[in-house]
Amino acid sequence: MPRIIRLIGGNLLARRATVRLPDRVPPPENFRGEVVLEEKNCIACGMCAYVCVSNAITGTEQQDAYTWTYEPGECTFCARCVERCPGQAVSMTPDTARIYTRHGELRVQHRVVFPRCPECGQTVRPAAGRLVRLAFDDIADDTRRLLTLCERCKRKHVQLRIFAGGVDEVEQNP
Repeated sequence: MPRIIRLIGGNLLARRATVRLPDRVPPPENFRGEVVLEEKNCIACGMCAYVCVSNAITGTEQQDAYTWTYEPGECTFCARCVERCPGQAVSMTPDTARIYTRHGELRVQHRVVFPRCPECGQTVRPAAGRLVRLAFDDIADDTRRLLTLCERCKRKHVQLRIFAGGVDEVEQNP
């Protein structure tokens, strides 16, 4: 019997090798899918947009917010944005990218609203909890409160502390 007939017969008797729709083949371990932003961890630094080699991520800063835009159709899935995000706000899904037919159809946009200063109402750049823990081992309550204030109110509080206790006391108890 010719070899080709044995090969065809073996293929006919074997199980199916393709996955029928709508089933999907599961992605491999450590697969890098679409980029996702966790707004509550975003500090609006723009580092993800800066390191994005394909300009799939862009950021626009307004007076009271930061607009984060992601275009999956332009993404190379290199994960540089995930590696460089200081607030750990950017991650990647473990699933394949969605199918699209028109450019911009899958565009995702988030508006990260800056918090307000509790004293004057001005917008304040957010501080990620992870970065605060890295900067301060054991953070005092008054220092934690200073992180919620705008720059003008921070200066005012530090100046009042210097005026009330003298320069020597402030240098000993920063």
